[in-house]
Amino acid sequence: MKVIILCAGRGRRFKLKKPKCLLTLGKKTLLEICLNNLKSNNIKPRDIIFATGFKEDLIRKKIGNKFTFIKNKSYLTTNMVYTFFNTIKNVSGHDIVITYSDIVFNAKDIKNLIKSKNKFTTLVDVNWEKIWAKKGKLLEDSETLKIKNNQIISLGKKTKNIKNIDGRFVGITKISSELIENLKLIYKKNLKNNPKKFKKIDMTNFFNYLIQKKYKLFFTKTHRSWYEFDDKKDFNSYIAQKLKA
Repeated sequence: MKVIILCAGRGRRFKLKKPKCLLTLGKKTLLEICLNNLKSNNIKPRDIIFATGFKEDLIRKKIGNKFTFIKNKSYLTTNMVYTFFNTIKNVSGHDIVITYSDIVFNAKDIKNLIKSKNKFTTLVDVNWEKIWAKKGKLLEDSETLKIKNNQIISLGKKTKNIKNIDGRFVGITKISSELIENLKLIYKKNLKNNPKKFKKIDMTNFFNYLIQKKYKLFFTKTHRSWYEFDDKKDFNSYIAQKLKA
């Protein structure tokens, strides 16, 4: 198994001069917290690939060179799905776990995801409303995610109707080696036929596209604390909650 950590973006909403994954919580960066969770699941540095872009040198400086780094040179004009497929184009024969780098999560959730026997499984928080209410973003930053018969049947569209949301996409997904090879071909074809859309498509909307093409997206629930950092409001809210705890 290989783990792809997506950390190519600039984090424009933070207006940082460094990658967002290098934000510090306590004494550790988001990236170091992520690596500790992977280490807890016996994932070795040789199996971790950093999908970089913006200021890759700062990431290398922080965590060292015992990992693999693959840079998306077009990070300014593309999105995370493009970054992901750019990273795995020469990776084959491995199940792959994809994780965002601007989230904190629990090591046990990774363990449960890895144990999934399905070809396509993502982590979902069915109790997401509490977190988003504390952020003050319950209606401002909500996306559809509908579940039926233990599968996700749609996701990724902005909504202010909470009834459209059965859970929150966390940003960590496991895909089997067999399915990965198929998805490479699908993405390559779509990128050629519709580059304007597929250079910029984000992960949830790409997954929704796959669902529409009859791919089965299963999920495992997170029962642990996790948090997503999209902007300074998220960061300040998280720090305030920790200080109250």
